[in-house]
Amino acid sequence: MTIIEPDFDRLIDLPGAGPTPRPVEIDGRAIGFHDLLSLHIDELADGAVIEGAAEEEVVLVLLAGAIAVDVIHPSAMTVLLDADGDWGLHLPPGSAWRLRPQTPATLAQAAARPGVPFAPKALRPTDGSLLLDGPNGNLRLHLHPLDDAAYVTSDLDEGLERFLHFSGPARVAGRELPPMHTLALHPGERTQATGDGEVLALAAIRRS
Repeated sequence: MTIIEPDFDRLIDLPGAGPTPRPVEIDGRAIGFHDLLSLHIDELADGAVIEGAAEEEVVLVLLAGAIAVDVIHPSAMTVLLDADGDWGLHLPPGSAWRLRPQTPATLAQAAARPGVPFAPKALRPTDGSLLLDGPNGNLRLHLHPLDDAAYVTSDLDEGLERFLHFSGPARVAGRELPPMHTLALHPGERTQATGDGEVLALAAIRRS
C-alpha cells in the first residue's frame, strides 16, 4: 500500500483555463500499476472552457460544484454534472470532450487501459452513493460517504489495482491522514479506513 500526499502548490497550465490547481496527480505506471493508469483531481474555475481527449478509457467524477460536459466523440451529447443530477461520466477509449464549469468545481479524472468500445454513459447516484460496476469497460468506481463505520477495501475486488481517495481526514491502519490523501493498493492488499467526507474508490479490470 502506498500513501500519496496532495500537492496544494501544484499548478497545471490548461488551455482555456490557464494555471489550474491540481492537488492530486498520480501516474499508476510509476507505482507499478498495469491496468489503472492515472488519477488526477483539478480545481476548475467557472467560465473556463477546457478541451479533453484520451486514447484510454476515462471516467470523470464531480466532487464539488457544477460542470457541463460536451462529449464531442464518439457521439455528441451534453451532460450536466451537479449535486442534483449526474455526478459522473464514463467515456470509452478514443473520446474527446469539452468541460465548461458552471461554478468553481472539483473534478476527478481516472484512466484505464483501453478495451472494447462502448457508448458514453452518464452516472447518477443512488441514496448518496455513486457506483460504476460494469458491464461495459474496464473501470470500476464507488463514491460514498466515509464515516466512523470502518470502510473495508473489499468494496471493490481485492484482486484489482485500486486507488482510494479521501476528500476529508481519514484514519488508515492507525495513521491519521489529512484531507485529500490517496491510497494506491496493489492486487491482494487490504486495509480499513474511517473518517469524514467521502471516499472515491477506483479500480480497473485486469486484461491479459
